[in-house]
Amino acid sequence: MKNTIVTSLLALTLLLAACGGADPNAATMRGADVSADSGGEVQSYTCPMHPHYISTDADGTCPICGMDLIPAKATPTAGKGKGDVLYYKNPMGLADTSPVPKKDSMGMDYIPVYDEPAAGSRITVPSEMLQTMGVRTARAQYASFGRTVRAYGNVQSNERTESASTSRLEGWIESLTVRAEGDAVRPGALLYRIYSPDLIAAQKDYLASVKIGNDARIASVRQRLRSLGMQPATIAQLASTGQLIERVPVYAETGGIVKSLDIREGDYVKPGTPVLRLQSYSDVWVIASVAEKDLPFIDTGLPVSLSIPSAPEAAGKGQVDYIYPTIDPKTRTAQVRILVDNASGALRPGAYADISFDLGGEARLSVPSEAVLRDSSGAHVVVALGDGKFDARAVQTGVSAQGLTEILQGVRADEEVVASGQFLLDSEVSLREGLAKLSGPTAGGNPDTPLDELVTDSGTLAEIDHLTDMALYFYEALTEGYQIDPTFLAPAIQTGDALGVRFSGTRLAPVLEGAVTALMSTTDATDEVTTRNALAALMTALDPWLMEGAPAHYRDAGLAFYRETETGRAWLQQGSEPTNPYGTAQAEKIAWPDPMNMNMSDMSEVPQ
Repeated sequence: MKNTIVTSLLALTLLLAACGGADPNAATMRGADVSADSGGEVQSYTCPMHPHYISTDADGTCPICGMDLIPAKATPTAGKGKGDVLYYKNPMGLADTSPVPKKDSMGMDYIPVYDEPAAGSRITVPSEMLQTMGVRTARAQYASFGRTVRAYGNVQSNERTESASTSRLEGWIESLTVRAEGDAVRPGALLYRIYSPDLIAAQKDYLASVKIGNDARIASVRQRLRSLGMQPATIAQLASTGQLIERVPVYAETGGIVKSLDIREGDYVKPGTPVLRLQSYSDVWVIASVAEKDLPFIDTGLPVSLSIPSAPEAAGKGQVDYIYPTIDPKTRTAQVRILVDNASGALRPGAYADISFDLGGEARLSVPSEAVLRDSSGAHVVVALGDGKFDARAVQTGVSAQGLTEILQGVRADEEVVASGQFLLDSEVSLREGLAKLSGPTAGGNPDTPLDELVTDSGTLAEIDHLTDMALYFYEALTEGYQIDPTFLAPAIQTGDALGVRFSGTRLAPVLEGAVTALMSTTDATDEVTTRNALAALMTALDPWLMEGAPAHYRDAGLAFYRETETGRAWLQQGSEPTNPYGTAQAEKIAWPDPMNMNMSDMSEVPQ
C-alpha cells in the first residue's frame, strides 16, 4: 500500500512539472542541486530520510514521508571536478545500476556515480568537538631511523682460517716436531717425517724413469708421488739429488696454532688418518645476539664498535660479515657474525663482548607509531583531510623505531594523520561504513546484474587482476619447472576475500570464492600435481569473469585463453604459441568475446 502511495505522489509531481502548472520553486526528483537562472547559487533543501528528493522551497515537506525539509549542502554541477563516471544508479535507491545513462520506468534519469573515494569512509567533525576529543595531527614525512643498537656476543675462531693435515698413505711417524695442542706453527715449518714402503717404492720407480729418460713415464710417476702426499719441494729435492729419501719430511702449508693433535711419535697411520688441525687467530669472529625487532636495521658491511672486558687493548672495531637466517624462538634473537682483526692475538675464543651497532639509517616515510591502528583487517590510519573531515585509510607498514613507524603504502608525504584521539574517529568511521553497507546493495549490483555491468573502476579491476595474475603465475611455474611460493599467494587470497565481501550477493561472488578456494589448496602442498589441480580449479572459477566480465581488458593485455579439448582444463598465457602446462593433450584457443555484441540485446531493452 505504501509503495502505491509513493508511486502516485511521484507521478503527480512529474505530471505537474511537465504541464507547467507547478511553481518554479516546486520540488523535483533529481540527483543534482537546482541552480538559479541568474547564475547565483540558490539554496536547496532535501529530506533527511530521502536525500534524493531536492527542493528550493524552504517551508516544503517531503512528498514521500511528510517530513520537513532541511538545508542541503551545496554540491558541484554533475561531473564538474569529479572523476570518470563509474555507473548510473537508480534514482529511487533501488538495487539497480546501469553502465550507460537511462531512465527508470517512471522516466526519471539514473544518477551518475563518479570515480572518487566512497563517502561512507569519511566523517566530518565540528571544530569545537575536535578540541573536546583532543585530536592532534602529525605530518607524514621522511625521517631517519638512525640510532644505536646494543647487543652482546662471544668471540669465536674464524672457521675460514682453519686447516687440517691428513695422511694419504701407510707408514710410521718419526721426528714429530709438534708435541701438544697450542704449539705455534709457522708456514713451511717441518711437522714430522714419515717412513712409508709405498713411498719408497714410488721414489725408486721415479729415479729409474729419470735414468731411462722416458719423459711420459717420469710425468706419470711424478703424479703418483703427489697423490701419495709428497710435497713439491721434496719432489724437487729428489729430482735434483737423485738420492732416495727414506724418511720423507712433511711441512706445514699454512701457519697457526695447533687446535688438535691426533698422532704421537712412532704412530702408524693409514690413508685418511687425521694428523693435526691448525687454527689461525689473525682475525676472529664475534657472534652477536641481536633482538628480533632490531634485525631489519642490520646489514652486511655495517661497522661495529666492540668492548671486550678481557682484552681492553684489542681492536675495538669490526664489520658485519654474515646474518644468520634463523631466529631463536626462546630468546627472540638472531645471530650476527662480526669479523674482527686480531693481529695482536689479544682476542681469545669464548671471551664476552659488548657490541654497539651505529645505525646511520636511510630516510623513510614515517608517521608517529601511535597513529597506526591495527585490527583484524590489518593496519590503518585516520587521515585529516582539512575542514574537520577525516578518512580511515588502510596502510602497509615497515619497521618501527624511536616512536616512528615506516609507511610503505597508503599515505603520501606531507599528508596529515591523526596521532591522538584517533580511536574515537576510527570508531565513528567504522560505524558509518557499517551503516552504509546495510543501507544498499554491495558494490552497486545484485544477483541479476550481468558481470559486465558490475561496478569495476580501475582500482577494483586491478584488485581482481590479482587472481588472474595467480593463474599466470601457476602457468609459469608449471611450464618452467619451479615450485609455487606460498608467500606469493597470501596477498591474492586477502584481496579475494575482501572483494568477496564487497561483491556479496552478485554474480561475481561465487567467482571470487572459487578462486580463493583454489589458491588456498596450494598453501600446504606445492608439488606439481597440486599446482596443476589448483590451476584447473582457478581457471574454472575465473571463466565466467574472463568471458563475460572484462574480456576486452584481458584481450588488450595480450593474454590468450586456451582449453584442453578432452578434459576442459584451461589456462592463460602471454603470446599465441600454446604451451600446455598440464601435459601434451590437444588444446584449442578460445576467442575473447566482443563486448559490443554481448550488450546488443541489453541495449534494445533500454526504455526510450
